[in-house]
Amino acid sequence: MSEIAFDSSETKNILMSANAFHTLKNSLFNNIGSHKTKGFLFRFGKEFGMESARKMLQNKDSMNPVGKRHSRLGHVKDVIFMGEIVRHPDGTVECNDTWGQWVESFEAALHLKNYGVSNECVCHMLCGFASGALTYEYGQSIIAVEYNCVAKGDPCCEFKVRLESDWFEEEEELIHLYQNDNILSELEMTYDALLHNKQVLENISLFHSQLTQKVTDKHSMDEIVQVASELLNISILIEDIHGNALSQFGLTEEQQLAIKKDKVKLSHFDDKYNVSHYKGKTFKKLTAPVLINKRNYATCSFFYFDEKDMDENDHIFLERISTVVALCILYEEAQFEEQQRMRSSLLERLIHNRKIKDIESYYKFLPFKFQPPFSTGIISVKKKKKNKDIIDIHDQLTQLSKLAKEWDLPCIFAVLGEEIALLNSLNSDKQGWKNKLTKIFQKMEKQNTNYKYSIGLSGIFSNFKDFEHSLQEARVAQRFPNEKLLTDYEDLGMLGDIVKNMSMEQLHEMAKKTLKELYDFDDPRKKELLYTLYVYLLNSQRLKETMDELTLSIGGIQYRIKQIEEQLQISLKNASTAAYTLLVIQVLILSESLSFEEFAR
Repeated sequence: MSEIAFDSSETKNILMSANAFHTLKNSLFNNIGSHKTKGFLFRFGKEFGMESARKMLQNKDSMNPVGKRHSRLGHVKDVIFMGEIVRHPDGTVECNDTWGQWVESFEAALHLKNYGVSNECVCHMLCGFASGALTYEYGQSIIAVEYNCVAKGDPCCEFKVRLESDWFEEEEELIHLYQNDNILSELEMTYDALLHNKQVLENISLFHSQLTQKVTDKHSMDEIVQVASELLNISILIEDIHGNALSQFGLTEEQQLAIKKDKVKLSHFDDKYNVSHYKGKTFKKLTAPVLINKRNYATCSFFYFDEKDMDENDHIFLERISTVVALCILYEEAQFEEQQRMRSSLLERLIHNRKIKDIESYYKFLPFKFQPPFSTGIISVKKKKKNKDIIDIHDQLTQLSKLAKEWDLPCIFAVLGEEIALLNSLNSDKQGWKNKLTKIFQKMEKQNTNYKYSIGLSGIFSNFKDFEHSLQEARVAQRFPNEKLLTDYEDLGMLGDIVKNMSMEQLHEMAKKTLKELYDFDDPRKKELLYTLYVYLLNSQRLKETMDELTLSIGGIQYRIKQIEEQLQISLKNASTAAYTLLVIQVLILSESLSFEEFAR
């Protein structure tokens, strides 16, 4: 194992193995970075070089030049030195084309052995040693700079020697690095930085511990956000993925309006550590996602008004808050899902006619009064544009339940096949309830832009013995093809009663007598004529509206109507006959015996 000697201020030399030097360099690299390590090693070598020159002059050993000292101390095998350094009578010093080579530099060999080929020169300690010795000997700052190095694949390690003042034009940045501070100052600076980072980490750890304790103590999200805002003296806003505020603290009404106003105009200017930086007209903000199972559930944001500056460590605190908010959401979701399961079980009992007598004993567990008059509903969720995504009906139910809670509607929901059933209580103001329900589904459509909803509502009832009939009414109303968001069974009048009270055999017998040859729904041509008839009757037999909807010419419509009248053996000019025919077609649609989906645009 090779050893390197370093002169000390005592008479003895300090011996250090090449591996020990590598350990020192590696530790410096990991703790203060490669850039500062260069300066540290240069100044490390410079101190030893100056001490070596001082001892040489004290011993009047002028025959032992700097290069030989390099070799004797084990830094290199040999030094080739060219040119000369001249001290003029007036005390000035001049370096005349002064350069040299280090033969078998220990620094280059160590680097190749431990790191492989470098992209820059690595003999920083040797440069420092030469610079320190020459500076002490000539009384002016002289610096050696390596420009070829074996470690980066050059045939030899070559250096140039110049006065410090002569280097600035060519190597200003490097000279500043070399001359930045002495070793002690560098260590003090590193210690201060480490101490500061330690304090920041302690503060972050304490902050995270305090917030997590709040979660375990079952504090609400609002309480936790308030604590975080007060500890950091920063305004905080938590929003769901749809932009709805879940919690906030520290924002005035004026500031909240400014945030909403500038939401679209925000400019995104940086991303750092999973935190996004934005700038608005009157504020800046940091935003971090609230992730649960790698899914974005919400966002957590810091706001800076009135030119308040962001601290460089704020992103760390923001990430900790987003983690704690995720815990809050998980806890609230668990509570909500448990309540929802209980509510759904009540409705499922009614749907499947199980233990209806005992159902009243569970009312006390609901967070609202649950008493008659009641009404039921059937909610259908369809895609506007077909894609491979599957509709998550349970997620839709959860969204509905949250919005119902937000709007203070005394409803319970349950999944019914591929639809959602609802049961509403305290239905004395049905029109007001319908208005609220409409607004809820308008919001649902904003949150789910590719989904289309249709709701059918039953009539009012007071006894759960009538629940099954009310569910039939809601289903009939939901199937009514009027393209409306909400259809009330009571608005269907006689049509609803026919579908609900007649058997399927009776309905089809009535349809056969009325539609005659067009009753064959499997024949594409006959079904197309039947659809033309349906649109014609829906448009009150107005040719222009029918033409626009079917994208046919007036002549084409008239030809089809003539064919239809021949096959039905009727005249559609007879108002009562036309009305009855339309009624029969609508009954077939409501009973799901007939569908015109393939003709819908």
